Amino acid sequence: MYVDNDDDKTGKKKVSTTHMNWLRLKLFLQRRTQVLQYSLFLFGLALMFIIGTYRRKASSKMKSGLIIHPMQIRYTSPNESSKIIYTYSTERQLSSWTKRDQEQQEHLKNDEFYNESWVRIFTGYEDQPDCKPMHEWQTHHYPTCNTIHEFPLNDLEQGKYLASGWYRSTFQVLSEYDPIALKTLGVNKNFYLPNLLDRHRVDGLIYERTTKSPWITDIYGYCAFGGLFEYADGGTLMDRTLREEQKKRKFSPLSRQQKLDFAIQASSGMADLHTIESRNGYAAMSHTDIMLNQWVWVDGRYKLNDFNRGHLFYWNEKKQESCPYLWNEGNPANWHFRAPEEYKYEMQSEKVDVYSLGNTLYSIVTGIFPFDDIEDDEKAAKLVMDDERPPLTNSYLESEHPIDRAMMKAMDMCFEYDWRKRAKASEVRDYLKSVKNDLKLV
Repeated sequence: MYVDNDDDKTGKKKVSTTHMNWLRLKLFLQRRTQVLQYSLFLFGLALMFIIGTYRRKASSKMKSGLIIHPMQIRYTSPNESSKIIYTYSTERQLSSWTKRDQEQQEHLKNDEFYNESWVRIFTGYEDQPDCKPMHEWQTHHYPTCNTIHEFPLNDLEQGKYLASGWYRSTFQVLSEYDPIALKTLGVNKNFYLPNLLDRHRVDGLIYERTTKSPWITDIYGYCAFGGLFEYADGGTLMDRTLREEQKKRKFSPLSRQQKLDFAIQASSGMADLHTIESRNGYAAMSHTDIMLNQWVWVDGRYKLNDFNRGHLFYWNEKKQESCPYLWNEGNPANWHFRAPEEYKYEMQSEKVDVYSLGNTLYSIVTGIFPFDDIEDDEKAAKLVMDDERPPLTNSYLESEHPIDRAMMKAMDMCFEYDWRKRAKASEVRDYLKSVKNDLKLV
């Protein structure tokens, strides 16, 4: 320690002025360093807060700006095209529609979307006062919105776009164990309408009622326009049967037994749809939109799916029979799969499905669409209305092979012009199964 040689009056040594100034400088610098460190710490916290706030606001803007319908947001697929994945907005998940889902079914029947006169107009029974719903459950619906809300569907890594139909888009989403299929309204579809809500109510009801069928895909949850379904990883019946699709996917042509097996599988799904909850042999439900891509490959078989155009039949208690209906929307002629009464907008029944099953069998046999060489859809529809059938080659018509003969007979059963005389789907299935049993095929 630096000190003066002279003692002060107390006898203690005095600290030199130079040393005192040094100590003061050192203390000042230490305090400034602490203040600087503390200031830098506060600045870092403030910077982190600002960045975090910006990110949250940016994320909020992104999500709110990308919501198209309830349960939908956009995302960019690997090829940079705009697709969607399912999610909910906080504001709409407690909307009046969802609230109504939680209320008693008896109240729903009196709701504006479910009043009898409105449903009669939409389902084609407006002018049939003697016809009432065949079953009480047909007037209800059983949403499981909580199941869908519990899915981590706002995680963009969870979703994979698969395909789109006219109304809905399909995604693969991940569950705890296996992938499942999510269906919801398609992108840019302005279909938030009561009749569309009822279509998806019917879709959910049909899936729920047909759960016991091994030939129809399972449903895991349903709410408004969205639903969670059994995931099909093997493509559609169209992928396997059409020659062009076979080439794309490098599939070998179908053998005769494969054609017979696929025909049995297709007719089995339809037969179950028409017989479950049936009354006195009359179907309670129908599909009304049968095409090759409505069967999907799951667990080693083709299963029927997609009932958002499905129909629930009314019952005439006096006549003890189901009531045919008049479809009051368009029946497009695409793919030429519809029945003559559909194109003519006459009374319809579940037999429209059976006629379309005949076209499905035709494509299984030939590897092409019905009237494949006719590009004008209206011209093809006119041929169907005139009772023209899609052509077969002479070699096939003259074939004596039992499977060929069986497939032609099954098509004849389906293509009966008068729907009242047309075979039931169960009759087509039973006939094809009997042929397979007679031939002792595995």
